Amino acid sequence: MTGPRLHLITPRGFGAEVSGVPPTLELDSATFRAVEDAWYRHSILVFRELSMTPEQHIAFTRRLGPLHIMVPPDFNLEGHPEVFVVGNAEEGGKAIGLRRAGMGFHSDGEDKAIPNAGSFLHGVQVPPEGGDTLFADMYAAWDALPESTKTQLAGRRARFSRVQLHHVHYPHLPALTEEQKRERPDVWHPIARRHPRTGRTALYIGRWAVEIEGIPREEGRELIASLCAFAQRPDFVYRHRWLPGDAVLWDNRCTQHCATPFDEERYTRRMHRTTLEGEAPLLAETAPRAV
Repeated sequence: MTGPRLHLITPRGFGAEVSGVPPTLELDSATFRAVEDAWYRHSILVFRELSMTPEQHIAFTRRLGPLHIMVPPDFNLEGHPEVFVVGNAEEGGKAIGLRRAGMGFHSDGEDKAIPNAGSFLHGVQVPPEGGDTLFADMYAAWDALPESTKTQLAGRRARFSRVQLHHVHYPHLPALTEEQKRERPDVWHPIARRHPRTGRTALYIGRWAVEIEGIPREEGRELIASLCAFAQRPDFVYRHRWLPGDAVLWDNRCTQHCATPFDEERYTRRMHRTTLEGEAPLLAETAPRAV
């Protein structure tokens, strides 16, 4: 094999499409290392016309790091708990995937003490229209912030709350039980996050953020909304229009993503996702706050 070929999917190099690899993603060591290096360099990788089995999907992702198993396991693929199913597909009249998952810009696991490092989503069955996924470049968002805002955010953390916002983001799901609330306490993460492999700084804020330490609550909520809107500017965003067999690998430490709707009455969407365990977010070294 001559190695993978990369085609940039945005002018600034946020995201690359990978070709020249087998549709099963069974790669020799050199090819895998080239793909992994490209992932860290471009933050998201797009693969086309894959025909991975769940076993091959799991095996490829495991080469990138330890796998995370979603809990509760209601929508994990039977026989393959490492694969999380999203979409409106049914078998025997029973939903096998989580409907309307991922609406609103976020990074996977941002509301957990140890957020997920990466995610790999395979389009097993996709609608002919709608259901796109948007990806935001959080390196670029941080770099483009006014220096005064960077100074204001330096050293600060945001509070992320599943308990406070579950009913907002998942109104179609049952309310959290008291046990579930105890299992998902609020967490604090640095807003300027340093990537452990690249050393670059990303803006780390998303739909589960509710407060910024050291800033009055209402002012903090307004700042969070402003930062989120800033990161979603079109020049920071890549829209992926899914084709059957597509797969996208993204780095949750420096990107956000957002699902978009499709006609669930007319079309079926079935996506398989593997998820990488992560590490405690690192605070980036930034200029000290003004006193």
